[in-house]
Amino acid sequence: MDKTFYQKKGLAIENIANELYQLKVGDRMPNIRDFQNELSLSRGTVQNALNFLKEEKAIKTESKGHLGTYLKEINYQILQNYISSSQLSATMPLPYSRLYEGFATGLYLAFREKNIKLNMAYIRGSEERIRAVEQEMFDFAVVSRFAAEYQIKKGHEIKTIMSFGDNSYLSRHVLIFRTGLEMKMRDGLRIGIDLDSLDHVLLTEEIIADFDIEKIELPSNQLIYALRESQIDVGVWNYDEIIDKGHEDVQYLEIEIQEHHRAMSEAVIICKKNNRLIPSTLRRMVSVKNVQDIQEKVKNGEITPRY
Repeated sequence: MDKTFYQKKGLAIENIANELYQLKVGDRMPNIRDFQNELSLSRGTVQNALNFLKEEKAIKTESKGHLGTYLKEINYQILQNYISSSQLSATMPLPYSRLYEGFATGLYLAFREKNIKLNMAYIRGSEERIRAVEQEMFDFAVVSRFAAEYQIKKGHEIKTIMSFGDNSYLSRHVLIFRTGLEMKMRDGLRIGIDLDSLDHVLLTEEIIADFDIEKIELPSNQLIYALRESQIDVGVWNYDEIIDKGHEDVQYLEIEIQEHHRAMSEAVIICKKNNRLIPSTLRRMVSVKNVQDIQEKVKNGEITPRY
């Protein structure tokens, strides 16, 4: 048989494995004609691919006559070897707080338990992470619920596939002031703003709306340094890092909580809108409760972060 035959069979195996990976035991399988129409493959190629997956013990089926064929057994670990990627890639914020470390640890342990490789990249700025998913540089990303909903409303080709509850992304934002400065918003101050973070931009713009204030663009992780060097006077900051990093010299004010601020505190996982494989894969592999429990234990120092 020629090279083209093997290439077609390999492509058919990959595509059909992708489809089957989204199913569970007891589900009705698409019939051969369904696979033919959806994947533009010949009947013989589809049949060969299905036979191969059965021989590899990836699936076991049961025919119920006119009702169709149903999945009797399915081995996701074997199927994983044949889907379009044998490992997944993701991106999340830099793990500079215990909450982020806990979240990263929860994901790492979930994938390790299933023997699936997860390559995690840490990228600053929700807009950059969302853009990376849209451009298919990563399979999924961790952002705040606010950032996800904001970009979806703007027409970005992403969707939310898992949510982890209030305070899973951060506990709250606070307003930090330069040491020795009166902790009060007023005209003439210089405020740091991170244009790559949707949450940071919105909060900052809300706070300065009634004042004549100079905006200084800089990464949010440089705000503390900029305050200490008197490059800025004030900035919106993650309260968790103040506590975790022991920034005892930093003076701060609570920001009055609005309803949309709750969305900024919740971690969600997003993927590209037209991706069907990643949602089914993650929902099968990742338990929201387990991630929450591990995050809490890392936060409290009960277990060592691993990511």
